[in-house]
Amino acid sequence: MINRKKLGLVFSYDEQWIGGTYYTINLVHALNKLSDNQKPEIIVFSNTKDFQRLVGETDYPYLVFEDISQSEYSRLEKVINNVSGRILKKKILRKSYKKPIDALFILQRSEYLESIPAEKRIYWIPDFQDKHYPQFFTEDGLRKKDERSKWVHQNAKKIIFSSQAVTDDWNKFYPNYKGVVKVVHFAVTHPEFDSLSIEELRLKHSIPEEYFFAPNQFWAHKNHMLVIKAAEILKNQGQPMVIAFSGKENDNRNPGYTESLKEYVAENNLEDVVKFLGFLDRREQLKLMKHAVAVIQPSLFEGWSTVIEDAMAMNQRVIASDLDVNKEQLLEKGIYFDRESPIALAESLKSFKGSEVDYLYNNKKVKFGEMLLESFGI
Repeated sequence: MINRKKLGLVFSYDEQWIGGTYYTINLVHALNKLSDNQKPEIIVFSNTKDFQRLVGETDYPYLVFEDISQSEYSRLEKVINNVSGRILKKKILRKSYKKPIDALFILQRSEYLESIPAEKRIYWIPDFQDKHYPQFFTEDGLRKKDERSKWVHQNAKKIIFSSQAVTDDWNKFYPNYKGVVKVVHFAVTHPEFDSLSIEELRLKHSIPEEYFFAPNQFWAHKNHMLVIKAAEILKNQGQPMVIAFSGKENDNRNPGYTESLKEYVAENNLEDVVKFLGFLDRREQLKLMKHAVAVIQPSLFEGWSTVIEDAMAMNQRVIASDLDVNKEQLLEKGIYFDRESPIALAESLKSFKGSEVDYLYNNKKVKFGEMLLESFGI
């Protein structure tokens, strides 16, 4: 009988940050591509509903549920801790995970899981957007992000970053880190979507046979307005091209962001060339991505783009903003434009030639799993 290593993983399904959700799902998929004797038992700290979603999404054979609600304090326990905090300057009651575990992959600081030795905890920080674009955050949001990063800098023994670009930021903003840093480029695994009818989806969403697709959550740094203005330029030049957006149309940090985009489209009579599809079922999103003329990734900032990974996994061409991280991801197979210039994007769309591309993606998925095991030390 195989004595499997035990890997802890915190999972929640969060449409407000679907990229983080997809990252965790794809991590489990990557481990599932390892040989059976290499696959760890994954202890999933979650709630029942989200755990069942992960089971259904990944079909990983060695998932074990650990109810994250056990880490929560009752009302009475909170009162006791509040009183002891004021009088004794410390909590009397502290909840912690007691079972044996070989490694814990964690995104956020968790008091409940800090009982696991620091050398077994591996942290992931997706990016440092707050340092580059603080105007897209609330003052409280900036403070919390910086406090978390400082805590990780002082306490974490191991950190995973998804790109060299993010690693360079870490060294710049939080220098002299004493722990181990690993760069692990993540890869994606898709659910089956070939059986969906693209004709039915185009009819459902009122989009033509030829369209460009920009699937991003509606956050200000995703640079939607530049894409809209590029569509406006092309229409005014008599060369209209349809661009479809999909994604959760809500930015808690910037209320009214999506509404301002839609108002601009309406005021400038662009409804025929700019389509807002909303938050799509994952399979529908992938089907529309596959059959687009190309995928647009216009972002002002990324740590490592899930949209680009999705496109690469289906050998779809990507027209991307000229971020260093996008170039690290796509290399010579990307088409790049100045992320501050709608004219540059319009020219890229106008001159685009749909040639085939092969990213040799299966190799990348296997490598992701192998690098995770190495980084976890299990």
